[in-house]
Amino acid sequence: MRNMEKRYVYKLALGVIVLLAGIVSATFYEHDASFSSFLISMGLVLFIVTALRFFRQGDLPDRDERTKKLAAYGITYSWLLTLILISVLYLANFFKMVDFTAESVLGILLFFMTISANIFRWYFTRKGDVE
Repeated sequence: MRNMEKRYVYKLALGVIVLLAGIVSATFYEHDASFSSFLISMGLVLFIVTALRFFRQGDLPDRDERTKKLAAYGITYSWLLTLILISVLYLANFFKMVDFTAESVLGILLFFMTISANIFRWYFTRKGDVE
């Protein structure tokens, strides 16, 4: 295994610490379980994302002009699709097809924006360029 940069080591350690804090919180303290599950989830996400980035990147630079351009286009396309989704959700609520709460709309938009931005970024990376 090659030498890890310090930032990967620090992020992995932070992920493990947050994960362990969530486990300890769930085990020893009597309170709402959502706080413990939040800590456990955040620790796992931080650890897994850092590990995947470390193994996937290889010797490639983290960011260059091309990756910044592809990410910007991916986010732009995601934003435009999100506007369309907002219109669809508004019309569905207006015509009483669905009764949304604020939490459900925000959750739908959060997941949709995150997933669509990553899909567009992946698509443009596979394609090689945006044009």
